[in-house]
Amino acid sequence: MDRLLDGALGTPNIHQLSHSLKAKHNVSENYLLFNSEACHCPSTGYAGGLKDIYWARAERYAHVILADFAAGSTGWVEWNLILDSIGGPNHLGNLCESTILAAPHRAKDAPKHSEVLPKFERHKPKNLSSIVGDGQTREELNAAGFPAKYLDVGLVVQPLYFYMGHISKFVRPGSISVGGLFDTNSGPGRPFRAVDSVVAFDRVWT
Repeated sequence: MDRLLDGALGTPNIHQLSHSLKAKHNVSENYLLFNSEACHCPSTGYAGGLKDIYWARAERYAHVILADFAAGSTGWVEWNLILDSIGGPNHLGNLCESTILAAPHRAKDAPKHSEVLPKFERHKPKNLSSIVGDGQTREELNAAGFPAKYLDVGLVVQPLYFYMGHISKFVRPGSISVGGLFDTNSGPGRPFRAVDSVVAFDRVWT
């Protein structure tokens, strides 16, 4: 499987099931439908250290969440609230991203010889001889998108966190998804039609 598609593979199934429930099985509009799990792998942006990759993953993460909603999902189930700096622990070695990583050895008051990974972490990503983020200064990580104020308390807040923030802060409980038209001819960076133009909404999902 192409790991670049992680987190995006289930969306067509959600769409198909959503329509099937309504059309074929006469299920109430009040049903709850969730994609059970989605993650972005392998390992974490902090561990890998390639800026273009971890910011692209964060952007894809937001697209996947919004695509799930547009396909008929009622909510989003997060892969994990917090993981260690390489994306574990996982008994199968399937190390993946999380919005927040535990890195107590990066805390200001951490003992000098703190363990980099918890003792129960048995896996390490292939071809990863070191955790890239651990070799970077507080200032370098802050400039790359990992806020220093969280590093100081032993947390790595990744770019995914901020994308999730845009959705969780501004898409409020009770919100509904509506079908809309986008004008691609009005120039780059302008996804919406002009204020005085008419937009036809042909569908509403609850």
